[in-house]
Amino acid sequence: MAFSFVGILAVVLEFFRGWLWVLVPLVILDLVLLGLFFKRTVGRRRKFSLPFKSSLGFGVFTFVMALITLPGITRSSWEMLSGAVDYLALIGASVGFGVLFAILSFPVMLHLVGIGAKVKPEQQATRQTPPPAQKDSPTEPQGTAEPQQSQG
Repeated sequence: MAFSFVGILAVVLEFFRGWLWVLVPLVILDLVLLGLFFKRTVGRRRKFSLPFKSSLGFGVFTFVMALITLPGITRSSWEMLSGAVDYLALIGASVGFGVLFAILSFPVMLHLVGIGAKVKPEQQATRQTPPPAQKDSPTEPQGTAEPQQSQG
């Protein structure tokens, strides 16, 4: 059972059981923030690249911190890691934490840096600049085409 899918889920549940009081409200808050983001951005530009990059940065930071602190959190130590399986499990768990926290931080980053300025409607009348004044070329006649009337 230790290496079966159900066994792995049991270990993961046992690990996260103490953190569910933090993760469940955080997931609910993220879903609410996503709904508010799409409600607020009606008629605005949505910028996804900067929130995505900042969430990725937060995920990389979480990966590094998990890689450093995970042996201590599990009441183990770096000296107890002996083989490739131990190191791969540590790296895999750290990658999992990084991905999890990158996903959880994305809605927050959308609200912080993802809302652009309002988009102008395309049907709005805009003021056009007049065309540049053309100078009379020497080949064109200087006079007007209409006959002048004398006053008197």
